[in-house]
Amino acid sequence: MSERFYYKGEDLFLARSSQDLELKKFADGHEQAFYLYDLEPFEERAQHYISCFGPEARIHYAMKANSHPEILKRARDLGLGVDLVSGGELQKALNAGFSREQMIFSGVGKSKKDLELALQDPISQINVESPMELDRIGEIAKSLKKCARVAFRYNPNVNADTHPYIRTGFKENKFGMDESFLPELTDLLKRHGENVRLVGLTLHIGSQLLNVDSSVEAVEKTIPVYRYFNDLGHKLESFDVGGGLGIDYHSDNYESEFQRVEEFARRVRPQLKSLGCRIFAEPGRFLVARSGILLAQVEYIKKTAYKNFVILNTGMHHLMRPSLYKAYHRILPLKKRAESSSFLCDVVGPVCESSDVLGYDVSLEGEPQQGDWLAILDTGAYGAVMASSYNSFSRELEVCIDLT
Repeated sequence: MSERFYYKGEDLFLARSSQDLELKKFADGHEQAFYLYDLEPFEERAQHYISCFGPEARIHYAMKANSHPEILKRARDLGLGVDLVSGGELQKALNAGFSREQMIFSGVGKSKKDLELALQDPISQINVESPMELDRIGEIAKSLKKCARVAFRYNPNVNADTHPYIRTGFKENKFGMDESFLPELTDLLKRHGENVRLVGLTLHIGSQLLNVDSSVEAVEKTIPVYRYFNDLGHKLESFDVGGGLGIDYHSDNYESEFQRVEEFARRVRPQLKSLGCRIFAEPGRFLVARSGILLAQVEYIKKTAYKNFVILNTGMHHLMRPSLYKAYHRILPLKKRAESSSFLCDVVGPVCESSDVLGYDVSLEGEPQQGDWLAILDTGAYGAVMASSYNSFSRELEVCIDLT
């Protein structure tokens, strides 16, 4: 059993620095599945990122991973900025108390309304994904009599070792711009000179990266482009190394995850120091994934000649990752059945789709009974934010642990 989750007798506990918690007590009184958030790991990981990159860097939490108000407020209190991808996220960030100077706006399809919201009182940086977007930003900034601070998202053509759906820095991906765009971008900067200021470069090659080599390679490929624009007189200020560092969903191997951040920072900081720029970073999953637990109740156990099914009151409508990416999450009963041996099953949801599977060939601690609760671990990132009301099921709840 992992160190963070352990059984005391038959009951599953969550280990915390101050007080270990029996998870069954949180499920009592609930009639539907819900996300339980423990913000202690979020704080530890944010502080680790800051310590690795140094006080001169600026860490922006990628709020697309989880935009719960309490998580945003905790990020703000820790001194983080935010990386956002829509006007809706911008408004959430404002509601959480972030200043516009703390905001970076990413995303390939920013609407006119999104950009107007970002430019009415200009934010720190808009990450530009295409020449047509840069032209739109220039026109809107001109109409508002503003000057937009922009960074170009560079596509370094690095084939990151991750799932194809979350690879973003390869030549076949829709994200960013390679060197062939540089002449057009240079011309557009001249055209919109009074209303657009190029302040940096940014990159992001993918998510759930378990090796830093490709991320380091991406930085090294982008440095010449940074120098290119500096030589043209644009006086860039920041180099955004993106995010994407992953976690080990199969265990609580925190040490290797923390070492990965340390290695990445150690390898890129000296190279970027030579540019005289400020480092930006945009972690999301690394900060928040470990903070979430999806708690769900067993509706039925169905045994066939082929396999066993444990059917829950949650599924792909609450947690899309397993269906979308074949992603793995550990699943543990809140109360193990000590009188029975391990129970091999597929853990599935109620949605009318064969892909509604939360775990294949899961070995549970004893055969569960109807009404038992299970914990689906490490669901703090890309869980509730990707939920839907498909089949008109009710949306899940989100509960933060508060021991004050």
